[in-house]
Amino acid sequence: MAKGFSYRFYHSTDWEHARERALQRDAYLCQHCLAQGIATPAVMVHHIVELTPENINDPNISTDPKNLVSLCDLCHKKVHGWVRQGSTRQGLVFDEDGNLISLDSEHTD
Repeated sequence: MAKGFSYRFYHSTDWEHARERALQRDAYLCQHCLAQGIATPAVMVHHIVELTPENINDPNISTDPKNLVSLCDLCHKKVHGWVRQGSTRQGLVFDEDGNLISLDSEHTD
């Protein structure tokens, strides 16, 4: 999720090009899953060194392929700590593809 200071950057041509180059380099696969032998489509590109108001204009941070990694949604959430050991709101879980599903839908007769 873009923070206020980074909204313009994430909607720029520079970011679109850097993002696409990273996805192509990584064969559109999540690099964290791939390291575990699992081929999962990447849906986003993550900054290894997080963008801040101080470094957003530094191309070595914002658009350098060495600072970008392609990730699936679940791995991206894990990197940011948004997923803690699979915990979600009560009654919801992530499936093996990183999709949020209701536990009630798994127990239909």
